[in-house]
Amino acid sequence: MRKSLLYMSIVLFISITSCLSIQNTVIDVKPFEKPMKGKNYKILGEAKGQSSSFSLLWFIPVTPRHTRKEAIEDAISEKGGDNLIEVRVWRERQIWLLGRVDVLYVKGKVIRYID
Repeated sequence: MRKSLLYMSIVLFISITSCLSIQNTVIDVKPFEKPMKGKNYKILGEAKGQSSSFSLLWFIPVTPRHTRKEAIEDAISEKGGDNLIEVRVWRERQIWLLGRVDVLYVKGKVIRYID
């Protein structure tokens, strides 16, 4: 009896906490994110930034909405640069039984301007 209750509890827990669907959508591809301040710059390397939000029962916001600006700043600060070039932006939406997670990803090359 106890074993069957334990097994049923495990199955219920896994079914409640499992992801039902994941969708990826390309949003944008741009040559640069912020206006270029000059033509002289050094490429610091490729970086990835993200911003995410969670909605309980798919429509009740629990965290602040994800923003492109936050994802861009996350990527630029990873390498300590000034701007992001060759930018790719996409969104991942995870549908869970208890809610929805939206993650905005940004990837590109971080540059630092040379005076």
